[in-house]
Amino acid sequence: MNIAPVKIIKITAGSVIAAALAYALELDYAVSAGIICLLTIQDTRKETLRVTLKRLVSFCGVTALCAAIFGIFSFGFIQLGALLGLFLILCSILDMNEAVAMNCVIATHYFVSENISFEMIINELSLFAVGAGIGVILNIFVPSGIRNIRRIQNETDERIRTIIKRMSVYILREDRDDYTGSCFEDTDHLLDALRREAVKYIGNSFVNEKDYFYKYVNMRIEQCIVLKRIFTDIKRLSCITVYAEPISGFLLKMSEEFAEVNDAVSLLEDLNELLSHYSAEELPKSREEFENRALLFHILCDLDLFVTLKAEFAENLDEKEKERYWKY
Repeated sequence: MNIAPVKIIKITAGSVIAAALAYALELDYAVSAGIICLLTIQDTRKETLRVTLKRLVSFCGVTALCAAIFGIFSFGFIQLGALLGLFLILCSILDMNEAVAMNCVIATHYFVSENISFEMIINELSLFAVGAGIGVILNIFVPSGIRNIRRIQNETDERIRTIIKRMSVYILREDRDDYTGSCFEDTDHLLDALRREAVKYIGNSFVNEKDYFYKYVNMRIEQCIVLKRIFTDIKRLSCITVYAEPISGFLLKMSEEFAEVNDAVSLLEDLNELLSHYSAEELPKSREEFENRALLFHILCDLDLFVTLKAEFAENLDEKEKERYWKY
């Protein structure tokens, strides 16, 4: 279980503050407000609000069940068991399992005090309001994570840029024994981390365009899948011909222009010229030359897909997103 230090501090401070406030208000079972606060604080603002609303609805449900069962059949362990069983079934049906722990505690308060009066219900509602309220307030100050996202994003883009630059070198080499795909493992780890941070970023925002980083990381993941295919094709080249030189030059240019803010339009134009150039060349005269030309053409087609993915990403952004996230 890995909990961020900021979350630990918020949970600890919030629980103490909630319990102290409940004691100050002279509420029964005041320490329970601290537990409610602990259970309320989630990783993101949206998740915190979602869980809190579910617990509020289920609070009304468990209170109604307590009033019905304890009010009609009095207080006893059989009645308590029936109550908890019905409540668990209700939460399961309504997809409110996050609310079970807190509201089972509320139910035991009614049971232990043998009291389901209006004053007792107000006491339990006050405990919920204090604990959940402190938790929600503290989660307003969840860091957006933008700095961490940018750090991982920059490191990921630099890794991909290096991969492309290496391709421009090794596509012209005959000896590729030291050309391995280990670089993709580190890049995949970074992309996974970036996706997790992007999901958190969305969860801490109520603004729709803040899914930008999620769309961005998915685009880079698709591009890396293409790069892995290109890497495999380069490893399969059996001889070096003059036909590989233009592709090497394009790879080098692509690595130099590889950037978040590049709309890839000029790269697509260069690729179209390359495709036209290869279409005008003479047909291969030997089997080996045919196989290598086929590999080079496949590499060229994958490069076209790689650049198109970025071009489509840029094209689908509105001006507001570009202004907010692209740093020219």
